[in-house]
Amino acid sequence: MKMIGYIFGETRIDELTFLAKEPPKIGDYALIKYDNYNVLGMIENTLYGSEALKDIFDVNHLEKLKEFIDDNYYIIGKIKVLGDINNFKLPRIPPKPGTEVYLADINILKKVFGDGHIRIGTLVTREDVEVKLDANKLCSRHLAILAMTGMGKSNTVAVLVKELKKLNATVLIFDMHGEFKNMKCNSLNLDINVIQPKINIYQIAEEDFCDLAGVDKQATKQRPYIMKALDEVKKSKKEKDFTNASEFIDEVINVLKSYLEEGKDESSIQTAIFRLENLKKFKEKIITINYNPVEKIKENTINVLPLEELDENDADVVISYISKQILDNRKKIIYEEGKDNAKPIFLIFEEAHLIVPKDRNTRAKYYLGRIAREGRKFGVGLGLVSQRPKGLDPNVLSQCSNLIISKLIEPSDQKHVQYSSEALSEDLMKQLTSLNIGEAIILGPCIKIPAIVKIDKFDGEYKGEDIDLVELWNKVKEDKELKNNTFENEAFG
Repeated sequence: MKMIGYIFGETRIDELTFLAKEPPKIGDYALIKYDNYNVLGMIENTLYGSEALKDIFDVNHLEKLKEFIDDNYYIIGKIKVLGDINNFKLPRIPPKPGTEVYLADINILKKVFGDGHIRIGTLVTREDVEVKLDANKLCSRHLAILAMTGMGKSNTVAVLVKELKKLNATVLIFDMHGEFKNMKCNSLNLDINVIQPKINIYQIAEEDFCDLAGVDKQATKQRPYIMKALDEVKKSKKEKDFTNASEFIDEVINVLKSYLEEGKDESSIQTAIFRLENLKKFKEKIITINYNPVEKIKENTINVLPLEELDENDADVVISYISKQILDNRKKIIYEEGKDNAKPIFLIFEEAHLIVPKDRNTRAKYYLGRIAREGRKFGVGLGLVSQRPKGLDPNVLSQCSNLIISKLIEPSDQKHVQYSSEALSEDLMKQLTSLNIGEAIILGPCIKIPAIVKIDKFDGEYKGEDIDLVELWNKVKEDKELKNNTFENEAFG
């Protein structure tokens, strides 16, 4: 085992500094042996220093002194203590100054990182050490994948989905941009099941029905009339009495028209009828009846719900409705059939900052909040994907015990993530700005100790990859020239 330095200065059980013999790699692992402990730690910071040049502030003086000091520098490394390699509990006493620091043996690291279910990549500092995540803890304790645009979030999702498919997992991706509905893998048949974003308007709450129809929350006359009409229709007819959504809406409109005959508020009722007519006309793609979205989910399959054709309001209604149905369904199975018959499902939400925003309420925010708090008990896992962490609701984000964080530059994003996760230390957070594309810090119950990981490249296709603008511009130019040449040949040929 390679000795890389000595502990010095005042020591603590959770944090150590050492004088290094050569520059250690940030993100690599050190081993300290003392008092029957074999303590593993991550090297989170490194700095160079020179006593001879410490108080020199004149460049000319520095250049002259350099000729005499040779390579007389010192190197200090900072170690975040992760625990004893046998149980990953912190030692009860710190090591003495002067204790030797070793570079952790590769076999130790392979044992630490190699016993999970899902291969996500390799250590950045040790490319021959593969990193596998515990799927049980990843899905049950919830996950957030965070990074600025273009740093590999979609690739990370694709890699996770592929690995979950190998485990026969049931996954549902709420696909905001249609990136994953046609996803293909070269080494595995993903067999994607695409679910249409449909809402059973007989089953949704009366408030949601009004929202879907575009009735403003401040319309204190229109909404009560519609809600009263809905209640009357549902009392007189069952869902099976209607063959489509338009028939159901027409029945509600007929009840509203009967209010006009009674001489009630004509202006408000006419406006309500107008809203429902528009609901039939403009929302026909997403409204339906005699429909249960949970029945469309294929077990042990990657399911995708494409939402790219919906505006933000409609997407919110669809997401909240389907999330509620899934949670209620899983609860019912547990209560009626017991945990042995549970049907676990992992839900992945793209553009999560739009779905569970920090500074405003959405319908989906309420149900995702419930899943974040209750889902673990009923086999419903939550995965949030976002390039704007500061825009995410902190209460929901804090329920995501597992984090895969790629490059984040904005201090407000970093602080928001650190506020939501006690496991992200100040020194580790500083590394977020220096991560390369495809690299990420992974921490949480799904991995034994925090790691800086090179995420595997997904071996297939999805639509989340960047567009080659130069290639497309050249193609447009070539097509234009071909068209002009063809025209000239036809005109003068």
